[in-house]
Amino acid sequence: MNKRTIKIKKIIDNQKYNDIFDRETKKIKKIPKMPECEFTHIGATSMKNVFGEDIVDILVVVENLHEITTFDEKRLNNINYHRIAHNGIKGVIKYARITDYFNMSYDIALYVVQRETDIHKDFLNSKEIFLDNELKKIYNEFKNNSIEYSFKEYSKRKLEFINKMLKRIKLDD
Repeated sequence: MNKRTIKIKKIIDNQKYNDIFDRETKKIKKIPKMPECEFTHIGATSMKNVFGEDIVDILVVVENLHEITTFDEKRLNNINYHRIAHNGIKGVIKYARITDYFNMSYDIALYVVQRETDIHKDFLNSKEIFLDNELKKIYNEFKNNSIEYSFKEYSKRKLEFINKMLKRIKLDD
């Protein structure tokens, strides 16, 4: 099996990603017995002029994480989403729309979290990185320097980096 590679590029115009976000959230909302939830486009593709992977990240917020059982993995499988590893983030259930099963590449990731939890707040606060020019510059430098890493190493470093950025945002409040 091939290993997933990191493909980072500059997201100059994010309209196509916004269109994908709109199309996919509509599709997910049509799932029978779907719990009440809220969708937010997050990550690099939600903004312009940032470096990131060609992946649409969608934050799915539910009132109670246990409601995810009615989300029903089989129903998500029917629209090509599959549950993937947590990558060490407690309180998040992650699904992805797989594009290549041999190297586990995907083009959309769903991050399901419970409303008003610390992890939910962290995801929302992470959008602040892109609104502050200095933080955005640091973020772009990190992404641009991450091209050489394996997916596993990149994921580990990205989590550490985002946590450092979130601490910086909280200090500025």
